[in-house]
Amino acid sequence: MRSKFKAITQPAAALAPVGKSTEPKAVQKLDLLVLVVNRSKAEFYIDFLHTFEINLHTVMPAHGTAKTEMLEYLGLADDDKAVIFNIIREDQVPAALAALDEKFHTIRNGKGIAFTVPLTGTIGVAIYQFLSNNRMTVKEVER
Repeated sequence: MRSKFKAITQPAAALAPVGKSTEPKAVQKLDLLVLVVNRSKAEFYIDFLHTFEINLHTVMPAHGTAKTEMLEYLGLADDDKAVIFNIIREDQVPAALAALDEKFHTIRNGKGIAFTVPLTGTIGVAIYQFLSNNRMTVKEVER
């Protein structure tokens, strides 16, 4: 018996949060967004980045390498850092970097470094859909 598959989308109400567009999203390029922040602020920045439709965060503890005297001079005595790796759609990058820059300047002990690296591809449609926050699905319609 041959299976027939047809690409369909879920009902619009299941796809989009309230106030969001229900149109399927076009294929977007992805970037790796890297943040280096104080370890105590890592959770704050992860929560903040959810507003830019980021589904994947990987946090790694890090330790600064500057000498203690230099850190004290610069007012950066806390050298326990976190490196946060995020996958973000290319169209969200300018807004995310601008918002992070504002947070780096306005939050107490919230200084950090942020940069992006373009990704050239992903393996698998489901992985791309998850990383790009594109919830289109393929359902079996006949057996």
